[in-house]
Amino acid sequence: MQHRITCFLGLLVCALSQISVAYNIGIGKSDITGPAADVIMMGFADSTESTAGILSRLYARAFLIEDPEINKRLMFVHCDLMGIMQLVHQEVLAELKTKYNGIYTEQNVVLHASHTHASPGGTAGYFLYDISILGYSSDNFAKIVSGIVDAIDAAHNSVESGTIRWNKGEVDKGGNNRSPNAYLANPEAERALYKLNIDTTMRALHFFSDSGKLRGVLAFYPIHPTSLTAKNRLISGDNKGYAEFMLEDELGDVTVAIGIANAGDVSPNRIDDGTFRGEGKTTTESAEIMGKRQYDTLSALLKGTRSFFMDPSSPTSRTSTSPTSS
Repeated sequence: MQHRITCFLGLLVCALSQISVAYNIGIGKSDITGPAADVIMMGFADSTESTAGILSRLYARAFLIEDPEINKRLMFVHCDLMGIMQLVHQEVLAELKTKYNGIYTEQNVVLHASHTHASPGGTAGYFLYDISILGYSSDNFAKIVSGIVDAIDAAHNSVESGTIRWNKGEVDKGGNNRSPNAYLANPEAERALYKLNIDTTMRALHFFSDSGKLRGVLAFYPIHPTSLTAKNRLISGDNKGYAEFMLEDELGDVTVAIGIANAGDVSPNRIDDGTFRGEGKTTTESAEIMGKRQYDTLSALLKGTRSFFMDPSSPTSRTSTSPTSS
């Protein structure tokens, strides 16, 4: 896992150049919305939080990047889920091995979750994770695995030459540190790197065809998608899912994913009066408010994507194991 994440984040933070380098790029998206009734959600460990409808559907969004000069591929799949359980990861890799005969393996496939707490659970196969869900959900497991594989299939079958552009921007009022006293225990030199006690920087990759058409957007922003509380019973991608929906709705056939980064103790619930709640009159409105802020920043970044990825084999390229580097 460390190796796969390092490979992807090495791309994310590699040196920039104004000379574009062509990559082979594939984009895919598939539904992974699980049972919308009577399956307990994963995240808050509250056995009363069972699904009773859908606020927004959940998706797997796949981004395939291949360097044609060295013939190496990376498949990054962002999922609107609390987490990617080991059992899901293993089953996806097993199906890919059968279908693609070694093209996609644990060495070049990264499965990433947004960390929403409003997705059905029961996919771990481990007692500790499934006890609050009251057991394993074969229906949810099958839906997630098949959806991830379908997204990968779509990315694999849509490969064309293109370029990748990168930039970053700040999200105004983009969260609140829920453990400010604990944060002060961090080294002063580290705290000095940030204006606030949270990181408010969104970093984004933009995938273009050779003709200049935008095909996909993969962004990372460090905030928990937990505007919806344990009282919520509607399946949802929460604030990140709302931001994804807004931009995809605006752009049409462009696939947009907003992943979690160094969220730590960054909460979307900014009202710190003892209730520690969101800014809306309802939790749904709070999710929309924080989602809109992420959307606003990412929408603005799309208008300024002028930096191209440099050839990753360049001696000036850098790698990192942390998405906080820029």
